[in-house]
Amino acid sequence: MAYLTLLTVPAGAAAPFAEVDIDAFSSRADAWSAARDAYREEAHEQALDLAEEARQAEVDRIAAEEAVLEAERQAELARQRAAEEAARTTTTTAPPTTQAPDPGGDGTTTTTEPPPPPAGTPTAAQWEVLRQCESSGNYSIVSSNGLYRGVYQFSQATWDWVASVDFPSLAGIDPATAAPADQDAMALALWIRQGWNPWPICGQQAAAA
Repeated sequence: MAYLTLLTVPAGAAAPFAEVDIDAFSSRADAWSAARDAYREEAHEQALDLAEEARQAEVDRIAAEEAVLEAERQAELARQRAAEEAARTTTTTAPPTTQAPDPGGDGTTTTTEPPPPPAGTPTAAQWEVLRQCESSGNYSIVSSNGLYRGVYQFSQATWDWVASVDFPSLAGIDPATAAPADQDAMALALWIRQGWNPWPICGQQAAAA
């Protein structure tokens, strides 16, 4: 065992300081260093845990805000769809009539009857219910917001899509100025693909007729 005498004193005189046990001191220093390292490691782990909790709390907050924004967006879309559907069934600039202008004539109107539908498709009575509900039977009508046009209240985008598939020569034509027979044919083509879905309210009335 090693000892250290701090001061040299004359022979026979009492030493003013006790001798130091170097090995014991070193052992205590090592123990203190190990305890300090363990404390630092524990503190580091606690800091990491706190950081992860803060990160997760921020993720949860952002997710909650996004959920609120998405709910508001869906509600706004629902309001817009309801407004558009209401606009489709309102009286527009043209008065209700079963008369349609002859695009190639002198401006006079003639009554146009749709051709008999193929077997398995809606009956003539059902088409009449749909026309009356959507536009009071007016082939040249335009909705108050200008989005829906013609007796079946086509949007231009839907009209062009159906035309591109079945009647390319009608693509780009304003549905409200198309010949009644063309509007009837386009409505039938749309019904064959999507049933009454394009007319959510009036389609239900027509289907029940």
